[in-house]
Amino acid sequence: MKMKQAAKQANAKTVLDKRTVSDCAFDAIPVFDSSGKQVGTLPNESQKHYDIHDAHKEAPTGFRLRVNRSVKTYILVQRVGSKVKTVTVGRHPDLLLGTGVAPDRNARLVAAELSARLRRGEDINQTKREERIAAKKSEVTLRVLFSRWMADYVASAKRDPRENTIAAVEKAQQRLGDKLLDTAADELTWRDLEAFFVDKATKRGHLTAAEQTIRWVSAVYNKENHRITLDALQAKGQPNLYANPAEIFIKTGALRNNAELERDYDKKGVRRPLSGQREHFQKWLDYVVAARHDPKRSRTGADYMLLTVFLGMRREETAGLVWNDRLSRAPDTGHPLRGHNFIDLDRAVVVLNVTKNRYAHRIPIPGFILQIMRERRLLVGDSPFVFPRVSRSKLARATHYNDPRSFLEQVKTGIKVNFAIHDLRRTFGNVVTEMGLPDRLAKQLLNHKSGGVVGKYADQSLEQLRPVMEDVEDEMLAYATNSPKPARQRHFKTRTYA
Repeated sequence: MKMKQAAKQANAKTVLDKRTVSDCAFDAIPVFDSSGKQVGTLPNESQKHYDIHDAHKEAPTGFRLRVNRSVKTYILVQRVGSKVKTVTVGRHPDLLLGTGVAPDRNARLVAAELSARLRRGEDINQTKREERIAAKKSEVTLRVLFSRWMADYVASAKRDPRENTIAAVEKAQQRLGDKLLDTAADELTWRDLEAFFVDKATKRGHLTAAEQTIRWVSAVYNKENHRITLDALQAKGQPNLYANPAEIFIKTGALRNNAELERDYDKKGVRRPLSGQREHFQKWLDYVVAARHDPKRSRTGADYMLLTVFLGMRREETAGLVWNDRLSRAPDTGHPLRGHNFIDLDRAVVVLNVTKNRYAHRIPIPGFILQIMRERRLLVGDSPFVFPRVSRSKLARATHYNDPRSFLEQVKTGIKVNFAIHDLRRTFGNVVTEMGLPDRLAKQLLNHKSGGVVGKYADQSLEQLRPVMEDVEDEMLAYATNSPKPARQRHFKTRTYA
């Protein structure tokens, strides 16, 4: 009987006032007579919330107080069309009842305003959700978007985070500066980025750096919008996406495309293969090969460059090479999916597990380079690295040889030709193209992704590639004034590459 009475009183009606609201408790449901006067309480045996309807003449229809275990909330329950809508008006004591209360804190006045909006057809709950999202967004800055992108990138189990990528993102943030990074993500405009772009690209002359930074800003916005979209799908709601302020740069063509970049590089004389002009590659080969036996020059730098150009490798792939029989002594890579790049002298092969496109790559080592690597093995002693650290400074962080910067400057000065380390890989690509190798085979040698399943099945085996690499080596050494490798029959002159 008491349970039925409690259930009936759970929707009791009285004129709500400060005292009634303050005195009602979750464990004791107030009992009112027909005039609205409280005549007692009943225990809340169901331990569920209960409502007290407001009978005040100024109260809008459906205005009531909902009493929960830890909070008292004013709500509005009204029928709109065929549906019954429940809208939260506000909590007690944030909102109050009685005279002398400011309009924006008067629970009945706030409820009356919400009631009018409901009658006009407004979805109050949707509006409140959007306001909450907007308020939350105002706390999210561009710096937060970068942090979220980075955390997702590093934590991803299926990807091996690249140091170069992490460094590029950090540099982009440094260029943007604190003012832009601390701007709310929904308030950052394309004009803010335009001011940065003009200053960096036009006034300071760092066009490429400015373009890269804008692309990174676009990337972090796109990543955040992707996350918001997934959250909305899970919640079966509509995503409230950010307007990407960097997108206008891309859509209007303000950033250079690949063709425009190549034209600019040609004008500046950068990013050119050394083999593009025969005398350049001839000077380069003569100088670097001679440097291997010159105590005043860097033999490590010379071997590093020769291995890079003859195998078409990227500089970071060359730098971290270890000997296969010393893999256990190599430093931990810091990622469960990342292996080591290593050289197996017995099988005459370089195995690249850490590559830019994340595709493992095996390269047969041709005769001249194999001899150089055997000599290096004797030179490096017990080091697991093919190119151990040269610096003896205790402050040096690198565990292996990273960048032949000083030797690079020596070579550039000695031969009077400007080039970058990555131009060595371009030289390899240019040579294999000039030899007439099929595009598919050239891509395989450079570890460029072959298109589709057919391309993958058509890849050559390691032993099929070995004579091709010998041909490439012969073609390169033919540029030298005095080839350091004994002449052999050049099959590539008559061979047809399938």
